[in-house]
Amino acid sequence: MKTPAQKQCLEELCRLYAPPGQEDEVAAYCRPRLEKACDKVWQDEIGNLIGFIKGTSSNDKDSVRIFAHMDEIALIIKRIEDDGTIRVDPLGGMYPNLIGVGPVDILGRHEHVSGILSVGSVHVSEHSSAAYHIQPSMGNQAMTWLHTHVFTGLSRQELYAKGIRAGTRLVIPREHRTLTEVGEYWSGYFMDNRAGIASLLNLIDKLKSQGKRPYPDLYVVLTVEEEIGAHGAKYAARTIPATLTLGLEVGPAEEEYSVDFSASPILVYRDEEAVYDRRVADYFLDIAREISMYVQTATFSTYKSDVSHAKSAGRSPFSGLICLPTKNTHSYEIIHRDVIENTSLLLKAFLLDEHSSFLPRYCPSCDQIK
Repeated sequence: MKTPAQKQCLEELCRLYAPPGQEDEVAAYCRPRLEKACDKVWQDEIGNLIGFIKGTSSNDKDSVRIFAHMDEIALIIKRIEDDGTIRVDPLGGMYPNLIGVGPVDILGRHEHVSGILSVGSVHVSEHSSAAYHIQPSMGNQAMTWLHTHVFTGLSRQELYAKGIRAGTRLVIPREHRTLTEVGEYWSGYFMDNRAGIASLLNLIDKLKSQGKRPYPDLYVVLTVEEEIGAHGAKYAARTIPATLTLGLEVGPAEEEYSVDFSASPILVYRDEEAVYDRRVADYFLDIAREISMYVQTATFSTYKSDVSHAKSAGRSPFSGLICLPTKNTHSYEIIHRDVIENTSLLLKAFLLDEHSSFLPRYCPSCDQIK
């Protein structure tokens, strides 16, 4: 895909609803694109969407699975009060100060309903609770979900009749999910992880259009429920055979990690959950050098991924993570318009290399890693 096609793909992905456990819209969008480029496509029992491309290697142990998650941060109804006021909890790392008051779409079983995420008025005294206590004059107390509620103008019984009750998901409405272009950058909600999916779709499109097959068998795995514990990835890591597990994600472009906000992908060596295999990241550095691409390296804190969850559960012999540098993570996120293309090119060069199976092999006769 060229840049205009990448932008269209990304914008279409970002407009889709995919709170954890309800990723059907993204799966339905991606499935025909996988079917055009893969030898086989299926959806497993937990909901992961999987595409398989047979590699050119004659060794069935030469296999790679690449994870990119379909779900997004969202809200879930905790309770509905007598007057219809909805109280919510987050699904994943969604914070009220990053989202702000405004419209939400409530995904009832029978009907979707619009609501307004609210904290009350600021022209109040201590006789009002939430809005008063989060005013700057009160010491800049951090807003929490306990300070918020959702207004719908409907009673509890009316909401129940629409299939809205405890457990119902709430998401940012479609009309707020358009991309904003600012110079060389694209901004919008849910680059995490629609930008990763766009990179993966771009990759398999390149392989198909150029008539190339990867050296290892390739499993493209679009996972569910990453934001609430990587349940889809853990299941896929147990059920899909592969020597190497790679992940595509967004990563914070922050000075803390010496990560530049650019179009250069990030090779991650460690996050909060696990240490990735050094040899995998080092090998990607060599691949990047061969194709004259500058890449960045980082170790992240307060960060987890599908792959680090799979590794910490003992489900991946080798693992690696590639991130797209991102500002405003878990908010109105920003990426460089060329980073999707660069990430796809880096992965393509890796997959076409005859050592991408993965390279370290244990040799019993010489008692060493080759």
